Amino acid sequence: MDAERRMRIAGLTETARPVWEGNPDGEAFQEYLKGVGCDGVDAVLVTKAVVGCDLGEAQTMFLTAPCRAAELAFHNSVMEGLERSQ
Repeated sequence: MDAERRMRIAGLTETARPVWEGNPDGEAFQEYLKGVGCDGVDAVLVTKAVVGCDLGEAQTMFLTAPCRAAELAFHNSVMEGLERSQ
């Protein structure tokens, strides 16, 4: 990960922390991140840092939020493709 991306994630983590502390709801948190343009791996890493959970839990929180339905569909499509290719 390059320095610019690390800085962006660190900045998002600091601005997102009060949002989580004010309302520790995974779906609402993902809606907030999506609203500020934090998507994909960056959103998972910010979730991990702010919530204080492990990578698997952060990914689950990301992929199960209703506002992330498109990301979940893409993830499932890629996983199905990988399974078929084996």
